[in-house]
Amino acid sequence: MIIDYRAMVSLTYDDGLDSQLKYAVPALNESGLKGTFFVSGEALKNPEKYPAWRGAASDGHEIGIHTINHPCDISFDFVPKGFALQDYDMARMREEIDENLRIVNNKFNYNSDKYVFAYPCGQSSLGKSREISYKPLIKEKFIAARGVQSIYADPVSVDLYEVPCFGVECNGAEMIEMVKKAAQNGMWVVFLFHGIEGDYISVTNRAHRELVQYLSQNRDTILTDTFSNIAAKIKSGRP
Repeated sequence: MIIDYRAMVSLTYDDGLDSQLKYAVPALNESGLKGTFFVSGEALKNPEKYPAWRGAASDGHEIGIHTINHPCDISFDFVPKGFALQDYDMARMREEIDENLRIVNNKFNYNSDKYVFAYPCGQSSLGKSREISYKPLIKEKFIAARGVQSIYADPVSVDLYEVPCFGVECNGAEMIEMVKKAAQNGMWVVFLFHGIEGDYISVTNRAHRELVQYLSQNRDTILTDTFSNIAAKIKSGRP
């Protein structure tokens, strides 16, 4: 596979948080870069949130699928009763993903021929004992999916249905250094953001802007693009 950039970068944002709309979207727009927003929870359930996400979609940002209720293992204390992965079967997961897609299509006015998915909490199994993988469902509906393993993605060998990423809570210089390390070996580095200057698992607005500005200034050697576009580029280069 031929990589025509020293590194590839995708900026991904989970859960559809207000701080992402307030800080991340403007920073991306000013730099001419596109992010991937894996929206879930209130952003999908509350119609008052829809106009802002329609705006992000109209700006050219990608809206990824992350489920509506963000089911994770029952061991997490933030998981509401009845919404753990142990409470799900394949039919329930399929129904929720389909509803997530309908909201994105009809309420966010976002339509794509290459939707992408992010596993809530990076977990891809469900059932009473978490014995059932739902990756086959994801492979049926999406061109790629993001996991949470904290490593660089090798474009030659990466599993496009469990792409690793770096969940970041660090400063701009540290994130820029991660990009430079990816460039040493032609890797794909996927950043996972939650809050920007607020909400939770947060980075500062300054740190986020420093990374975005660095990527914008180095676009000749570093490809920064949506998760789906880079996944499609990698897939097209494989036998």
